[in-house]
Amino acid sequence: MSKKKRMPPPKKSSRTMIYAGIAFLVIIAAVAYISSDRPTDLLTDAYSFESTTPAQSTGAYSSLDVNPSEQGKVRIVEFMKFDCDHCYDLNKEMPQIHKNYGDRVEIIYVPISFQGQSIKSIEAYLIAKEMGKGKEMRDALFHAKFESNRDVMESMLVIKDVAVSIGLGPDFNSKLERGYAEKAALKNNAYAGMYSIKGTPTVLINGKEVNVPDINAAISSILN
Repeated sequence: MSKKKRMPPPKKSSRTMIYAGIAFLVIIAAVAYISSDRPTDLLTDAYSFESTTPAQSTGAYSSLDVNPSEQGKVRIVEFMKFDCDHCYDLNKEMPQIHKNYGDRVEIIYVPISFQGQSIKSIEAYLIAKEMGKGKEMRDALFHAKFESNRDVMESMLVIKDVAVSIGLGPDFNSKLERGYAEKAALKNNAYAGMYSIKGTPTVLINGKEVNVPDINAAISSILN
């Protein structure tokens, strides 16, 4: 009886191609999974999950959608940070501004971080906003930082504690841990870099930068 011929082992190049093919399929599967977990219509413009790079503007701040939604209204866009004491002070003033002008004023908050800082506080705010508790998260992060001297910029534990204090739990924690809002947070920072935001708060009213003490005067001038 003749012996069966043994097949030679695959050449090294063949094995490499096989492994590369497997790795490629794994990457494709991972991308598909991640994409399926990203909402596409919840946030727009600076707050979008779709891209970390903002569209080029055709004028100062125009790609941030700084124009009011309706004629006769004022849109305030504030670049802010949760460890900025002036932002904390302004956050306490904003409700009165809204009360003074009612629905004629629209306020959009764009939390950012500077080079070397974590983006987790930004993610926390965006996730909470999507879950219907953006204001509560904003107020609670400022309170934790400036009333309790807690690290709301870097500490995941602190941020989770803050979330619990406003009624957010496992779903929020899961999204924060897996980087659900990471792209949106990075995009906020990309806008800040594009427009050379060097300090906070930076406030725009209908696309024009104004000094914080002049906010009421600028609003009155536009509405009158």
